[in-house]
Amino acid sequence: MRRFSRIFAWTTPLFVAGAVLFFTKAAALPFKVAYPVLLLGVSTLLLLGVSTLLLRRRELLPFGFAFLFSAAGDAVGTKGLFIPQMAFFALAHAAYVCWFLPRAQRTPRAASLAVTVPLLVFLFAVIVPEVPVPAERIGVAVYGLVIAAMLCSALQYDGAHAAGFRCAALLFVFSDAVIAWNRFIGPVPARTWVIMTTYYLAQYLFFRFAVKTAIRD
Repeated sequence: MRRFSRIFAWTTPLFVAGAVLFFTKAAALPFKVAYPVLLLGVSTLLLLGVSTLLLRRRELLPFGFAFLFSAAGDAVGTKGLFIPQMAFFALAHAAYVCWFLPRAQRTPRAASLAVTVPLLVFLFAVIVPEVPVPAERIGVAVYGLVIAAMLCSALQYDGAHAAGFRCAALLFVFSDAVIAWNRFIGPVPARTWVIMTTYYLAQYLFFRFAVKTAIRD
């Protein structure tokens, strides 16, 4: 358990350092945008390996996969590979759904519908029609449905640290919405700061509350 605590404790400052590195223009390192979330993925798998309880219950495994898929999406995004980037992030959101859905309320909550339905309207009425390339248009539509499913499952989740998970999901969706607006509608001021700070914060919150939930359970 002591080693478990050390890994968890060291992840936060290293994650922050990775985020600072990304925003440091002088640090011209390859794929540096992926470092912070890759760290979360590695830390999650290490935490699984040092705790027999967590290993047996596999509480953190979907989150580990989600972080690794996200890091892969970040990496291919640096090469301008938009469709593969969406594919990796769709897999990440599917992994989140795999964790939230079995723990979610089956009866739709009014708050969940009040957030998810406008998101889908925004996607199909505002964003999708503006995507010029047919293949990308299909990809954006599919990805939008997957991230909407992730958001809905997180909002339906009512277990430990539910508020933190919901906040993380909303931040992630906001970050992607800004990306979509900036790419297909019009430029967003300070877009890198807006997109990446909300994205990194979302991923860190997922990590932090996933670990806390696994320990509590």
